[in-house]
Amino acid sequence: QLGGRADDDVAGRPGYLLFMTDGLPTQGETDPQRIVENALDNRPAERSVRLFTFGVGYDVNTDLLGELSRQMGGRSVYVQPEEPIDEVVSGFYAQIGKPVLSNVTVDFGDEMLVNDQYPYPLPDLFAGEQLVVTGRYRAGGPVTVTLSGEVNSAATTFIYPGQQLVKASGDPFVARLWATRKIGALLDQVRRDGPNPELIDAIKQLSL
Repeated sequence: QLGGRADDDVAGRPGYLLFMTDGLPTQGETDPQRIVENALDNRPAERSVRLFTFGVGYDVNTDLLGELSRQMGGRSVYVQPEEPIDEVVSGFYAQIGKPVLSNVTVDFGDEMLVNDQYPYPLPDLFAGEQLVVTGRYRAGGPVTVTLSGEVNSAATTFIYPGQQLVKASGDPFVARLWATRKIGALLDQVRRDGPNPELIDAIKQLSL
């Protein structure tokens, strides 16, 4: 089942597409990777569209739904059979009905090399949420952080000068948080492409 919203009063916001499914792909294209590729290839070019997936029941391909929503800038929600679907959907819709910043990017300046950032791509930011971004950098020091995005199609930039990236030590939980997200991304790749030995070794090393 598909539902969407493109009212005149939300002109300029990204289009929201809600996809509710009660199981696995059984008709037409059934290969998960091809389904993701088809969704990306057929995304409207004139405006951005966010895909929010709702998996209903226990027999749900969570990997496929999670990948679809991640690639399409949305979120995934899973509803068990005994849960009231209307309440879950209405609560979720109330949450995403107040976008604060879309097409979010974070920049640390040309002098600071930052890589392996997660989540990637960055999701939209909604009212009442916080966005936690983790990454790696080679050398610490002073940095100016620039947060950019769009509010109702208008480009918006927030600049935070005088920030500091530590040159050594730091809070240990940050490294563990980054490693956890890195492992999650590698596991997603293994599920999509198969158990590549290099990926398996990288997961083992990060876990240890």
